Amino acid sequence: MGFIMSESKGKKKLILVGGGGFFLEVSEYISASNDAYIFGYLAAQKSSGILDIDYLGDVSEAENYTDCYFLITIGNPQTRSRIYNSLKGKCKLYTFIDPRAIVSRSAVIGEGAVICPNVILNARCTIEPNVVVNVNASVGHESYIGESSVLSPYAALNGSSKVGEKCFLGTRATVFPGKILGDSCIVDTHSFVKSNVPEKSIVSSKTEYLVLKNRLMR
Repeated sequence: MGFIMSESKGKKKLILVGGGGFFLEVSEYISASNDAYIFGYLAAQKSSGILDIDYLGDVSEAENYTDCYFLITIGNPQTRSRIYNSLKGKCKLYTFIDPRAIVSRSAVIGEGAVICPNVILNARCTIEPNVVVNVNASVGHESYIGESSVLSPYAALNGSSKVGEKCFLGTRATVFPGKILGDSCIVDTHSFVKSNVPEKSIVSSKTEYLVLKNRLMR
């Protein structure tokens, strides 16, 4: 049996935005969480690999579904930010926290965030709106993640560290305690941030520790 496609009493009616790989993952987490049911998805085009969730058109159709909540299921920070800014204030945004995550009662989580299974959010951390914290990632005490940033699986923010807006941390990327990563940065897979990093940088430590200009940003 596929996803629950008919309305269930007490559950939020949810539309996912995005039809790629991250969508496939999150849609299954939601289907098992029992808090919302997936009404359909919006994407630039219909995905041939998605057969059990209705395609509703592109993002411009969002305002036609005033009775629905929306969750962005896209892993690119820049795209997430653009879509989030087009939806906020116009549509109801859904915040997904997987029941298998460990979340401190003092953690602050913004609207539209996606907190995946086995994530650990520690005391007094702040997750701004539209952030993704992917499976098995951890956020240390009093750490901060800026709007629309994405932490890949097993990424780790140590205590009192800060990640700016629209950053992407690859799998097993690590930010050292108290260090600051500026806006629109990329941290390479298996790399670490051991000193403060200016905005629009790429951090890689695969062979040696490097901080490079992020040429993808204008």
